[in-house]
Amino acid sequence: MNTSRGRKFSGSEQGVALVVTLLFTGIVLMIIVMTSATLVTGARSGGAEERRAYLALLAAESGLNTVMVRVNRRLTTTPYTGSTQTDLQTWLGGLNGDPEAALFPATLTFTPNSADTFTVESRGSAAGAVKIALQDFTLKPVYLSTGMRLRAALTSLPRINANGNATITGQSNRGQITTLAGTGVSAALGSSAVTVTVTDASGLTRGDYVQIPAGTAGQRFRVDGVSGTQLSLTSVPGPLATALVATAATGVDLILNAAAQTTTSVTDPLTQRVSNAADFMPGEVVTVGGFKATVTAISSSGGSPDGSPDGLVLDWQAGQPATITEGTEITRDLSAMRSANAIEVKDTTNAVGSFTMDGSNDCQIVDKKLVNCEGAADPLLANGSALEADKFFTQQLLGMTDAQLNELVPLSYPDASGNFPPMVNAIRRIRAQDFDALLKNSTSSGLLIVDGDINSNVNGNTTFDGFIYFRGNQGGKFNGNLTVNGAIAVRGGPIEGITTDDVVTDITGSLKINFSAVKLRQLLMNTRGGLTLNDTQGTWRQR
Repeated sequence: MNTSRGRKFSGSEQGVALVVTLLFTGIVLMIIVMTSATLVTGARSGGAEERRAYLALLAAESGLNTVMVRVNRRLTTTPYTGSTQTDLQTWLGGLNGDPEAALFPATLTFTPNSADTFTVESRGSAAGAVKIALQDFTLKPVYLSTGMRLRAALTSLPRINANGNATITGQSNRGQITTLAGTGVSAALGSSAVTVTVTDASGLTRGDYVQIPAGTAGQRFRVDGVSGTQLSLTSVPGPLATALVATAATGVDLILNAAAQTTTSVTDPLTQRVSNAADFMPGEVVTVGGFKATVTAISSSGGSPDGSPDGLVLDWQAGQPATITEGTEITRDLSAMRSANAIEVKDTTNAVGSFTMDGSNDCQIVDKKLVNCEGAADPLLANGSALEADKFFTQQLLGMTDAQLNELVPLSYPDASGNFPPMVNAIRRIRAQDFDALLKNSTSSGLLIVDGDINSNVNGNTTFDGFIYFRGNQGGKFNGNLTVNGAIAVRGGPIEGITTDDVVTDITGSLKINFSAVKLRQLLMNTRGGLTLNDTQGTWRQR
């Protein structure tokens, strides 16, 4: 057992220990203070860097937010008409030349991915920090809604003065749309499904009805599919009753409107499925199987390929057919001219013979010098013209409101030299004062909307293939050499901000209108408007 006691420190030794303890405590406190100071300084520095990075990202995002406005504005002043990735790169390059480009807080780089898609890289900076935001965009063409609603070669809400040398001829409801190609067609008795190749299928769509060969004695088919120039057809109303043999170059007729189902019990009224029901409007008169009926409504069964209306409600005027077989033509009542008011034509044989539809005169001399024209005081125009300051007219012609049309088709302006790019299968809206600059002494095609009252003699050789819609007055100036292979509509006025009160529609010059419902439908199906820009959802990213 160790019974010795522990050693006691002297006073001097105890003092040294206290000093050492205090030194260690001071060192620890200094470390704590220095660490805290370092953490605070780092936090402040990190916060500043985060703020700079955030401001740089805001600048980059702000740059992306300018793309829609800048590109859409350039589309109205310098339309993009290219078809390759290189074309798009060249066109996009013009955006960097905008005077205001230097005012934006970000630098934009445009990289095309195809002929109509591109990526925008927006590089933003703030106090030395740099952030990059990216977004993909797509240019999409404007197409009008389906429907060949026109019921005349010349439609005018104001009265029409046709006391001149104008001529209007037309073909309604059906006509040759294309020809057979390759080996033609050879289908045996009893066949139903037939596949043919044609020279041009651009005017055909699923649900149409065609006849081979063209004319009155051909076999009718329903178009079940269109792939390139190949058509998948089904014989209607049943299998072929005789063999069909037709060589290449044989004509193919399109029947614009036909019964899309067989109705074995015809009632009054009757809801009948038809092809291209969007062509019709309530109130117009049609002929089915030799019997006339008034269209009282457009209906939808949900069975059309694209979900569009596919039926008519028919109110028979005097009698009705016992049955309606699939493929039976639904004949619309089209005329050379229609007006909400009077139509004035000279009381001469030559004059009344200048306005025909399907080979028949639309105007007749009655009671000596009195001339009656079929489309005068048209009830669908006269009744509608009293409603909402004629706003119905655009809806009746194009299936949309004025506001929708304005949004879909922005105004196009001439360049600094006063010129427009060529108009080929295009949809354009121009000011009335630019009418000559766009069309005069040229051949153009598509759909042209003219806002305002034109003041043009249209002198020179000018041809337009398609449809011209004057949202204003024609003004009695069609006394030049203008040929329209299609149709014209004149709304008159007043239209707030666009035009004045109605002025008579004068066609006293050498205007020529050659109307073909089938050809016009084909042209409008292949007409596209200017491009609009759309951002591609889900493609925003940063780096």
